Amino acid sequence: MKDLGGKKALVTGAARRIGREIALALADQGVDVALSFHSSESEARKTEKDLLARKVNAVAVKADLTDLDACDLLIDSVTSELGPVDILVNNASDFPQTRLEELDTDRSRFALQFDRLARLHMRAPLYLGMRLGRQMKRNGWGRIVNITDRITVKGQAYPNWSLYLATKYGLYGLTQALAVELCPEVTVNSIAPGLVIPPLGMDSQEAQRLRDRLPLKKEAGPEEIAADVLHLVRSSAKTGTVVVTDGGIGVQG
Repeated sequence: MKDLGGKKALVTGAARRIGREIALALADQGVDVALSFHSSESEARKTEKDLLARKVNAVAVKADLTDLDACDLLIDSVTSELGPVDILVNNASDFPQTRLEELDTDRSRFALQFDRLARLHMRAPLYLGMRLGRQMKRNGWGRIVNITDRITVKGQAYPNWSLYLATKYGLYGLTQALAVELCPEVTVNSIAPGLVIPPLGMDSQEAQRLRDRLPLKKEAGPEEIAADVLHLVRSSAKTGTVVVTDGGIGVQG
């Protein structure tokens, strides 16, 4: 589908960074966009304003995606404001460092952090994908795109982010499950980014070290991920597949 004008999208975690660029890219194609945010309200309102400036309908909705009641309220709010959702992008994410030697000595911390990341990276995307995806299926057309991580494609890992990695693997797996459940009317795919924007708090020397490891010697940038989303939304022959945007690091193992 080349013309997306009039379609309705929900992009989670879209106040800033990658989610914001995805929302703007969809709006540039005439898509009405709802964005969810948790704590970045001022940035969310700015993104909402920028979306409206593109002459589409837009709404920013505060939602704690780790709470199923909040997920239900998000769906109800978006549907009430924009109408039935045609496109869901599960982008909301967190990237906390979780050292095993610390988690092993603090059971409560392990339980809290695992539960939060599992709810954010797995339960919420599955729940939103299930509820909105079944509605899309009844309406005859829909697209779901999940943002995972490059490690999910090659069965890899890196130290000190075990809970993040485990739950991103879960998101990759539920992409496959929803693809089977919702076909043929709805396609469900994922994007597996490598370095897109250096994580908040990373010093410049470490960021440069990561760039130097990439065959392309630069991070992808959020606009590249937004372009990947548009590609998958327009495609009618892909489901349960993944677009890898990792600067070429995957070819090095």
